[in-house]
Amino acid sequence: MSNKRILYLFTRTPLHVGAGSSVGAIDQPIVRERHTGLPIIPATGIKGSFSDLWNEMQDGKASRSADGAWLFGSTDSKKAAAGALQFSEARLLAFPIRSAKGSFAWITSPLLLQRAARDGVMDPALLQNFKEPQDDQAHFDSGAQSKVAIQGQIVLEEYTFAAANPALLNLDKVGNTLAALMPNDPVWQEVKDRLVIVSNGMMSFFAQSACEVAQHVRIDDATGAASKGGLFNQENVPSETLFYSVLHALAERRPEPERGPLRGSDDALKAFAEKVEAAKVFQFGADASTGLGYCTVRIHGNPNA
Repeated sequence: MSNKRILYLFTRTPLHVGAGSSVGAIDQPIVRERHTGLPIIPATGIKGSFSDLWNEMQDGKASRSADGAWLFGSTDSKKAAAGALQFSEARLLAFPIRSAKGSFAWITSPLLLQRAARDGVMDPALLQNFKEPQDDQAHFDSGAQSKVAIQGQIVLEEYTFAAANPALLNLDKVGNTLAALMPNDPVWQEVKDRLVIVSNGMMSFFAQSACEVAQHVRIDDATGAASKGGLFNQENVPSETLFYSVLHALAERRPEPERGPLRGSDDALKAFAEKVEAAKVFQFGADASTGLGYCTVRIHGNPNA
């Protein structure tokens, strides 16, 4: 039987998890869901970044420690075994976008919230009376004290949205629930006042059109100057984006003929949580040396808490 936790990944810097080359204007696009176009972080990248904590140097080479093999698996021909931890891909929950008032807002959509409720991120009862807004409408704080609304409307990028029927959703409760996911991050606490719920179609559109596109030039090692034809565009998820991943922990799995008491799923969660909570910030994706991919990580339901 498995134990389940939710991992929250809040980007501190732009994030690039590449999908390979492209024939379009973006030479190096990010990984996206095929059917929605929403950015994701593949489970392999998440597992690899975390497993680095359990790497040890032996004879100048990195090797996985015994606890690392227990938690993340081993490919040793004599002791091959699956790890006790299983990660899902990290799904988008909230995406930052430019706002004509207040600099920026966080957008989400019914699909993202319904997925989060299904995965245990929030209480499904919060969405019982929810109705998806029209593409030219959104749910947001439209009052006079709003940090993002202008005379009852909101302008995101170059698009204007009218306020949808507020009686269909308790926006305050949703905002407070989201803020509680990363309680120690002062930036994320602003989500209560900057939350905008758009239609699923507009969410997909913004997530595909409003990511950062950075231009780079390849340097010729021989000349130290720009390589001919070396200009390329790289797509990045912006900082202040919130993802979540579902983590399952299982009892220890070891190959025969090893003997001794097997460690349970609670033990795996505790060992994992201790190092993650101590580190707090992890790098995912490419270009770590240039500062991309640094994320605050929190485990919901920490067994040490």
